[in-house]
Amino acid sequence: MKNTKRVIALCLALSMGLSIFACNNLRSRERSRTRRTEDEEETTEKTEKEPTETTEEPTPDITTVQDPDPTTPTPATNTGRLDEIAPAPGCEIPWKPVDQRYHYNMDLELDPDKCTIGGHVEFTFFNDSKDDWEELCLRDYSSLFVSGGIVKSILDGDITQIDNITDSRYDGSLKFTREPGDDSVVWIPLEEALGPGEKMTLCYDFEAKIPELADRYGHYNSVFNVTNFYPILAEYTDDGWSHLGFYNCGECFYSEVSDYEVKIKAPKDFIFLTSGTEVGSEESGSDKVTEFYAPCVRDFVFSASDEFIVETEKYGGVTINVAYNKVTFKGDPEGFVPASFECAEASLDIFGYAFGLYPYEELDIIYAPIDAGGMEYPNLIIINDDYCMDNYCYLSKYDILFNCVCHEIGHQWFMGIVGSNSAGEPWLDESSASYTELVFAQGYSYKLGDMDLASNSAEDFDLVEYSSLISNSLPLNLPYADYPSESDYISAAYTYGKAFLYQLQEEMGQEEFYAFYRTYVNRYAFQNATTEDFLEVFYECFGTEDERANELISTCLDA
Repeated sequence: MKNTKRVIALCLALSMGLSIFACNNLRSRERSRTRRTEDEEETTEKTEKEPTETTEEPTPDITTVQDPDPTTPTPATNTGRLDEIAPAPGCEIPWKPVDQRYHYNMDLELDPDKCTIGGHVEFTFFNDSKDDWEELCLRDYSSLFVSGGIVKSILDGDITQIDNITDSRYDGSLKFTREPGDDSVVWIPLEEALGPGEKMTLCYDFEAKIPELADRYGHYNSVFNVTNFYPILAEYTDDGWSHLGFYNCGECFYSEVSDYEVKIKAPKDFIFLTSGTEVGSEESGSDKVTEFYAPCVRDFVFSASDEFIVETEKYGGVTINVAYNKVTFKGDPEGFVPASFECAEASLDIFGYAFGLYPYEELDIIYAPIDAGGMEYPNLIIINDDYCMDNYCYLSKYDILFNCVCHEIGHQWFMGIVGSNSAGEPWLDESSASYTELVFAQGYSYKLGDMDLASNSAEDFDLVEYSSLISNSLPLNLPYADYPSESDYISAAYTYGKAFLYQLQEEMGQEEFYAFYRTYVNRYAFQNATTEDFLEVFYECFGTEDERANELISTCLDA
């Protein structure tokens, strides 16, 4: 084997966050940048940006994407229908029709003194399965952040209080129970089953405690990261309600897309960045009620602080916000803020070309103290504020920042647009998001990007050859709970999945593989896909006769 220890070490180092992209060569566009502090307010109309129909194929407006490498192998045989079915580069991604989305209407209050978030929720949905729903399953993740729970350092979390549950079809309140051993699983028996195609509105009040914790759900240094905070309907599958266990390493959530209309009351000097856009606000004494609208997203989250500075750029129809704590931030804003915009704009360009255009009006990048390097949510990513430091790098300034921002923006396509069961088949979103790091690298020319591409190629890291050495991390499409250890899961979802997808691309051809991914994204946009769905589209695009592709798939997937 080819320097086994060196290659595996390099792959792990590069894939687990120590590699980066030095952004250059991006064609400059006219920008307008503004800075917001707690003394400034913005009000916009509530609009939903639906894709417009065009009769001409869109021309990708991008100068950084390179022509395919002429040395890239092409498939030995290709009996698929790629040319017939693949959307053009830079295509628009069709939204899920409004009448097929769920709808959450929330009237909330953030109390920074009590460290609570809560209020009234009206949730309208329909049974989109073939079975009668005699009970509902909600996921209440905030109830897991209690003393001695999933994070041992938490001292002040609490079980979410849920009250006044009603079914719009009947008078009277509904009762609920929690799953023994997992307080995040909430069962609500219905007085009468909800049949296939039938609609109802579930109403409830709740109050969740926000723990003092430097993480994706918690408050620290005056920044409130409030994610997965309200009881949300679980996903119904062929096996019934999905309620796999929570884990704190990576993404583990599973839901349908919904429209969100949300009002949040908070002290008037608090600035919010959310999954949606701000559409109105009204002050009352020392408080302010701000209204947000988030269409066609899988979740609603927010970060809020009375110490945020927010800088904004308009780019290609998308408003990009970069937020940081003006008191505790650790780097020079004159450096990391432009670097953040540069990486975000390049990501939107390159991923839009490869997978389809980013369909939302806003993208927020929030620098805050969190335990991980970064975390993705619809329209919003949270990045470890350590990465703002000039000396926090691997080979060059801001390289780790770029690597993390690029990966989390990639999740906007693979988690946000194409959903999946992140606890049941975590490779579908994490491996795809890790692969987007290489897609980004292929659109730019820089030394570390070339290293990352080389380390994931079959020439330096042949997954088939190494499969006997990494058996604890294969196949890729195992549930999180089935991996022997957390490190095996990380190796599978982030490292080997990234190499697997890149080596498939090497075999099929770069532009051809992008075309396959656009087909996959368009077909399952705003739905939940499975490994079976992924492979069905792959074989439809490329046929079933390519020996190398079949070898990679049989090695890396239990398919």
